[in-house]
Parts: sequence; structure tokens; C-alpha cells
Amino acid sequence: MLSFPSLHVEIRFLTITYYLLHRYNRAEIIRELAWKVGLLHELPGEIQEKFSDSEEQYFKDHSKSLKSYMSQLSLDVKVDMVPPKDPYIKVRVLEDLGSGIILSDKSANFARHSMHFLKRTDAEQYIARGLMEELTG
Repeated sequence: MLSFPSLHVEIRFLTITYYLLHRYNRAEIIRELAWKVGLLHELPGEIQEKFSDSEEQYFKDHSKSLKSYMSQLSLDVKVDMVPPKDPYIKVRVLEDLGSGIILSDKSANFARHSMHFLKRTDAEQYIARGLMEELTG
């Protein structure tokens, strides 16, 4: 049977352990978002409002580090490891992105519900953020 002081120490240890596990899990989610949302863009408002100040700073620092690493290598490490069958995909714009967005091989007006034939690497960041959808079939 545990005495009161040892029970208190054990409860404190478990509390700290759960807190650290929670923080680690949140950090994993933030790192995944940096890969999915893209490194050059802010988080969507509905996600950003759920972050604490330190989590938001962690996202910015992590994104900045990844961007720096990729620029040093001149390589986009976010691209799929398995090459796609076709480097171009057809997409529909879900939210008005406006004009003047310059992609790797063209500039276009990305009005809501417009359809475009884009390089997969250009479209992936917008698809991940829910601003475009890939049209299949």
C-alpha cells in the first residue's frame, strides 16, 4: 500500500507525463500541418485560432527551417516520393484566389469555380489547404 507522500509523488509524475505527451502530440500535429498546408502560407484562420502563441511560433519556426533546408538543397522535399502518372492535373478552384498568382509555368486568374490544367506540384499546396480540388475521371 502506498503512503500519502509516495502517492502524491506518483500522481505528480503521471500529471507531468500526460502533460508532456499532450505537448508532443500537439507538436506532431503542427509538423504535419507544415507539410500539408505548405511552407509559404499562413495557417487557415479556423486552425490558427486553436493554437497557443507558443504553438503558432513553433509552426512558423518549423516552416522556416524546412524552407531553408529545401532552398539549400534546391529540392522540394514535400513532393510525393512515388512519381505520378501525369505531371499535370485538372483542378477546380473552390475559393476565389484572384489574379496575378504566378505558378512555375504560367500566371492565371483563379476565380471561384474556374477549372485549370496545372502542374501537380503547383496545385498540391492549394489542394491541401482546401482552396482547390483535383478533378478525376
